[in-house]
Amino acid sequence: MAIRGTGFFRPLGSESSGKLELMSAVNASELIQTVEVAQKEYGNDSPLLIEPIEKLAFAYHSSGDYANAENCFKRVAMLRESFQPDDVAGLLDLYHGFAILLRVQNRFADAEPYYIKAIELSRRSFGDAHPDTATRKNYLAGLYFAWGRYDMARSIVEASYNFYRTTFGDKHELVGVAAMGLALICNRQGLAHEASEYFKQADRLLPAGPRGAVILDFKDLAASLFFLAKEKYKQGQIEEAETLFRYSLLIETDRLWPGHRIVGDNVQLLADLYRSQSMVIEAEFLYRRAIEIRRNIMGPDHLDVAISANALGVLLYDNRRYEEAATFLMEACDIRGRAGFPPLYANSLRAYAACLRQMSRIEESDECERKARNIFERYNPA
Repeated sequence: MAIRGTGFFRPLGSESSGKLELMSAVNASELIQTVEVAQKEYGNDSPLLIEPIEKLAFAYHSSGDYANAENCFKRVAMLRESFQPDDVAGLLDLYHGFAILLRVQNRFADAEPYYIKAIELSRRSFGDAHPDTATRKNYLAGLYFAWGRYDMARSIVEASYNFYRTTFGDKHELVGVAAMGLALICNRQGLAHEASEYFKQADRLLPAGPRGAVILDFKDLAASLFFLAKEKYKQGQIEEAETLFRYSLLIETDRLWPGHRIVGDNVQLLADLYRSQSMVIEAEFLYRRAIEIRRNIMGPDHLDVAISANALGVLLYDNRRYEEAATFLMEACDIRGRAGFPPLYANSLRAYAACLRQMSRIEESDECERKARNIFERYNPA
């Protein structure tokens, strides 16, 4: 089930600009040099600076340097509006990316004008009755929802709900997504009857159960997440349902902004959630994706890579896939052994030792266990 282009209640920091894919893998210092060279050659106000500064903004955002990212976004906005006012795609990406940067800092009032600019630009370019314009409005609804301005969020999502019904028919999956969003909003407003009616519709239109035995990509994962969100809703666990509903749209996040650290963090947290629900196939898919994202962004020796590798290794060990588990647990040991925090290293050593023992590599297992025991006995934090 592919739910694309909706924009509802995104995981915090997960929205993105399509033109900046995988830019976080580029070293910010290299981009700074590129910008400096371009400034010397073309001057400070040349349109030729737009692309490198935009890439630098994304790199800063990905690394958490929000102040420098904001300065870059402001500069690109001035250049684009001056030299490329007819580049609709570029301006939409710019406004959206800047809005996200502000939103992830909970600067809702600062983010709001940029979402509105994107909506206005989409209206002028595509018309008000267009899926892209509806998506831009839904992003604004997500901002209002996070901001606690539920009346405004509901008004926007109701308009999208009606638009999807008129455009795609009453049985379309997007109608179900909008209905689920309205159920969650109405719950926040204390409107139990309205919430119940919207949820009944969502329950009919969204997946009736997990997709099945194989999780190949985020499309398969979305179906499983929608089902789990509905189950939590039925159980009265509304906050959990909200979280799962946001994550069910992670397919769109991965497509639009695959190279961002926040996406990697969200994928890791979602994998942990699936593991806690004993949903092994989904958890394995996500842990592998988290490792891939984190290696690309932060390099193969970063502690976050070790976290994902250790988690995947333990998951595989628990499911008796010892050869595969050993590979990831050894990777976690190698990274943590160089990181300077012994207890984490010792934990990975013990997991690796248990795996080696199951593979009848007894001497290696004993050595790892001895190292772990010595660390725990000697480690005395200040």
